[in-house]
Amino acid sequence: MPPSSPSRFNPFHALVARRTGMALSDLQCRRLDEKLAARPGGTSAQRLLHLQSPQGRAELAELIDVITVQKTELFRDESQLEALRTHVLAPLVARARRPLRLWSAGCATGEEVATLLVLLAEVGADPSSTVLGTDISETAIQRARELCFSAEQMQRVPMSARDRWFVPVGAGRYSLVASLKERGSFLCHNLMDSAYPSPVERQGFDVIVCRNVLIYFSPDAFTRVVSSFCERLATDGLLVLSSTEPLLNTPPGLRTLRFDEAFFYGRAPPAPVAPPASPTSSGRFPSVASSSGRFPSVSTPVYPPPPEVPASLLPPRPGETTLAHAEADALFSLVLEWAASGSQPDPQTEQTLRRCLRLDPDLAAARYLLAMVCEQRNALGDAIGEYRRALRSLEEGRARATPFFLNNARLQVACARAIERMERAGSVSSR
Repeated sequence: MPPSSPSRFNPFHALVARRTGMALSDLQCRRLDEKLAARPGGTSAQRLLHLQSPQGRAELAELIDVITVQKTELFRDESQLEALRTHVLAPLVARARRPLRLWSAGCATGEEVATLLVLLAEVGADPSSTVLGTDISETAIQRARELCFSAEQMQRVPMSARDRWFVPVGAGRYSLVASLKERGSFLCHNLMDSAYPSPVERQGFDVIVCRNVLIYFSPDAFTRVVSSFCERLATDGLLVLSSTEPLLNTPPGLRTLRFDEAFFYGRAPPAPVAPPASPTSSGRFPSVASSSGRFPSVSTPVYPPPPEVPASLLPPRPGETTLAHAEADALFSLVLEWAASGSQPDPQTEQTLRRCLRLDPDLAAARYLLAMVCEQRNALGDAIGEYRRALRSLEEGRARATPFFLNNARLQVACARAIERMERAGSVSSR
C-alpha cells in the first residue's frame, strides 16, 4: 500500500493514530512505513497482533517516537507567556497564598517545564509550587528529566532570567538551577489514556498548559482530551492552549477568557437549575408553550455591528495601505472579542472576516479563522481554499503578523495540518 494512503486503510497507521489521537500526515505515515520495513516481520498480520499485545508495547512506543514532535524552545510564544505571567500567575500567587500546581502536557524534552518554573519563581510563588511535565515519548521524558538545554534552545530566554536561573555546565549547555529543578517532575503519559494525572492534594491543577500539541490531533481526539483536561482543573484553574486552538469554538465545559495577546480557558460555571414547576389548580403542570400559544424563543447574543469601512478602502489604493491595515486589525479584533464571548460563529462573523480580508488579503490569521468558520458550516471546498491561501501568503513571506497571532511559523503549521487533514478526509469519503 502506498505511504500516502489514508490511515484508516492501513492497519498499522490506524493503530498508531488511534493510540496517539493524531491525524497522521503523509510524512508521519512514510516514517512509520520506513520503521516497519526495517524490522523483521514487516507489515505482517502477526506483527500487527504483536504490537497490540503487552509484549509489543516497547516496539509500539518506538513507532510512536518516530512520529512525535520533540523539538521546542524555552520561552516560546513570548506574548502568550507574558499574558500568562501578568494575568494568571501573578494574581493566583496573590490570591491563593499556597503552593500552585501546574501541568505541562506534551512537554517534549522539558523546555516548557523549565519556562513555567522560572515564571513561577519570578512572580514569587510559594517555593513548594510544582510543575508536572508529561509526554507520550519515553525518550523525550528521559531527556526532559535533566532540565539541561543547548545554547540553541536558550535563544529566547531573557538575559536576566538566564543569568539568574540557569548555570553553564560545559559544552555550550545550561542547566536549570537546583532550587527550581527539584520542583519539576516528569511522567510518561498518553493523552489518549483514560487515567490522567492529578495533584497529590487532588484539588485539581491551577494551570494546565498544552500548547501546539492538539493541533496534530483528530477533531474527536481533541474534544476528548480537552474534556479530560477540564475535569483535572481546579475550580478557578485555567487551560492554556496555543493561539491556533480552538478560538471560534469554545470546548464544552469551558469558558473563554481573553487577555492582552492571548486567550485562556476556565471551567464554565454550572448551569442554573430551574425550580421545579408547580401544578396548576387543575392539577396539571403548565405547558411549555407561552400564553400566546407559541413556544418561547431562545435568546441569541446581539453583536455590535462591525465598523463601517469606507468604500475607498476596498481594496486599498497605493498610499492607503497603512490605514487599510489598521482598519483590518480593528475588524479582526472585533471577531476575537466575539470569540471571547463564547458565542458560536454566525454569518456576521464570516462577513466581518471577509471585509477584513478585502482590506488586507494577506492577513493570514483572519484567513485562517475564515477557513475555520467555513469548515464549521460544512463548506469544505471554501474552507480548504482559504487554508491554502493563508498557507501561501505565509510561505511566501507576505503575511503580516497580527497583535494576536505573533507567531506566523506556528500558524503556517496549523494551516498545513488543516489542509492535509481535510484532503485525507476527502479521499477517504470518496472511496
